[in-house]
Amino acid sequence: MLNKLFKTLVFILSIIVLSSCTTMQQDCRVLSADRDAFRNCMAVQGNQTAQFQMGMAAFESQDYAKSIEWFKRAGRPRASQSPNYLNGLPKSRRDITFQDDMKMGLPGHKSSLRMLVRIYEEGIGVTADPKQVTRYKNMINPS
Repeated sequence: MLNKLFKTLVFILSIIVLSSCTTMQQDCRVLSADRDAFRNCMAVQGNQTAQFQMGMAAFESQDYAKSIEWFKRAGRPRASQSPNYLNGLPKSRRDITFQDDMKMGLPGHKSSLRMLVRIYEEGIGVTADPKQVTRYKNMINPS
């Protein structure tokens, strides 16, 4: 009897724990009356344009650390093969087919990447870093 009660209790607890593991996404449309809250909601959920706008807002208010964080999020390539944009294809060939090219993934938000180039080139809020400049330029125009 005690064993059956224990198994039932474990089963109920596991259902409660597992049900809380689901990812909940907020419906940003309910925030559409408040433009800033709506943009923040969209940015947190991965919308690259909203992330870029959050970065620009932080940049204009001279919160450079926050702007860099948003620009980096928006500038991330969007695919499982995104390392190809960061590091280039190993032994890459110029005659790859269209289908192979489509599998490479999509680059990140280009305006965000351009802002990162500018920030690291001019040392805005950070120490100027030519290595980062090259990295973000390569993400804009992967070869």
